[in-house]
Amino acid sequence: MSELSIGQKIQSFFLVLIVSVLVLIMAVVGFGTPSNEGCASDGPGYAAQVYGESISEGDFRAAYVLVGFNRYPADRARTLRLREYTLDGLIERALLVREARRLGFTADRREVLRRAAEDEVVLLGGPVNSPEGYPQGAIPVSFREREGNFSADYFRRYVQHHLRRSLEEFGAWQEEETLANDVRSMVTTSVTVSPREVWDAYVQDNDRARLSYVRFDPAYYRERVEVTDAAVEGWMEGHAEEIDEEYRRQRHRYTNLEEQTRARHILIEVASDASDADRAATRARAEGLLAQVQAGADFAQLARENSDDEGSAARGGDLGWFPRGRMVAPFEEAAFTQEVDTIRDELVESRFGFHILKVEGRRSGDVPEAEAKREIADDLYRRARASELAREDADRALAYLRDGHTPDELDERLLHGWEEPAVEGDPAEGDPAEGDPAEGDPDAVPEEDDTPERAPNAPQVRETLTFGRSERAVPGPFDSGPLTQAAFEMTLEEPLPEAPLELGDSWFVFQLTERTVADEEGFDAETRERIEGRLVAQKRLEVLSAYIGRLRARAESDGAIRINDSVLFYGTPDEEAEDGADDEEDDAPAEPETAEG
Repeated sequence: MSELSIGQKIQSFFLVLIVSVLVLIMAVVGFGTPSNEGCASDGPGYAAQVYGESISEGDFRAAYVLVGFNRYPADRARTLRLREYTLDGLIERALLVREARRLGFTADRREVLRRAAEDEVVLLGGPVNSPEGYPQGAIPVSFREREGNFSADYFRRYVQHHLRRSLEEFGAWQEEETLANDVRSMVTTSVTVSPREVWDAYVQDNDRARLSYVRFDPAYYRERVEVTDAAVEGWMEGHAEEIDEEYRRQRHRYTNLEEQTRARHILIEVASDASDADRAATRARAEGLLAQVQAGADFAQLARENSDDEGSAARGGDLGWFPRGRMVAPFEEAAFTQEVDTIRDELVESRFGFHILKVEGRRSGDVPEAEAKREIADDLYRRARASELAREDADRALAYLRDGHTPDELDERLLHGWEEPAVEGDPAEGDPAEGDPAEGDPDAVPEEDDTPERAPNAPQVRETLTFGRSERAVPGPFDSGPLTQAAFEMTLEEPLPEAPLELGDSWFVFQLTERTVADEEGFDAETRERIEGRLVAQKRLEVLSAYIGRLRARAESDGAIRINDSVLFYGTPDEEAEDGADDEEDDAPAEPETAEG
């Protein structure tokens, strides 16, 4: 027999002897009496009651302290719901212990304590719905002196001073955890997974795809729809029911109105810190545009081409209806005093710059039904036409890719516009660029970058991350499942869809750029074992969750669970700081030689 095995047997013998002494102390000296409960009585309070059995506040605190939750700041602990999770775990333990006793399970407290001392662990079951990483199971604890030897005195001090439990209470706690674990094992021990399930999971893990894609969002096109009376009136003829329904839904928006004005403007921006010369030049430009409007030029067209207010410029400068208090003071004053259907004969100056103002309407009180419906129809038409434009651009983009162009070339077209003529070296035509004429010439002045800015929701070629069959291909407020499915139905030889795909209210054009297919070669024994272990753990959790869920639902239905809400109070910052200081003092290890009960 080796020296190691002899040493292990000797150590085991002394552990059994020590535990026997502890059990004798519990029975004879009476550490379980209220006067000696963890060196301080918990009083009559309870954290919860389950079928008449109490979970004391001391039990709750011991579980909370064991895993270090008492060291979390109050706000952080509240956000993580640490008290709620702790109490749920104790309630579930009580339910499982009740089941264990009903099924005839027993536990030898002497053996339970021996294992705790030998393995240097404290058993604590967490709630079945706890987040990943929640501390539970066999919590490692050291019961050793500085010299590294197991100390029964240190064990006793840890239980009584750190956990504030008597040895009898601690033994009962560990006995109940053992019974609860026995029921958990009974429920989950028969869980298995089939080879087919393991293979399917392997495919899910290793069958991957990547796409380049463009989202054509109608919201982008909505501000670019040219709305004419003829177009709206023609659309209204075929959508009367839709307009009536929307009017009934929005009628409150057209009754008892405060005074409102409808106006258009052309804004010519000027910086607040602009020099006098720059301000004068900007004013001169604005006055030139005003002169064109007064001479009969199309106001909306001039706004589209010149206004620095991009939002309204796309609508021909239209600001819609607005009440007082919505616009900057100088502009608002002019808009509410200018006569309707007139153009102000002088510029309006605000902190944004110079405005050319046209007032188109004023109203208050109740809006006539016909007028309200016309305004609603204007908006509905704009939305419908925006969706059509998005689909038209999606069709054009897909056709462009099918003609052999790359996603990068498509992106250039989307940035500069379909009507922009190709130039020599334009990547959209696939011609190699001549190179930067300034390259290599230190005296050359590089040309300014005239790349147009792109709106956040403008169509743009993007790349997905690699994704699996059960993962979202792209983010967004819609179900991207159809896009994921379509990606795995394509091949690199046929990487384009037959038509744009509609997700939510947007249209998507996409191209498969990367595809990894799961094969038998990587499905070795180690991989199978790893996946099988993961699947079994997941299925066991599902089975256990359902089992405990039924126990708790039945108990709640019977009114057998009572909770003391005060234990879920996280306290004020001052109270938490004081409690944390106490806990730090409790946590400080004491020398066994000088320990007192």
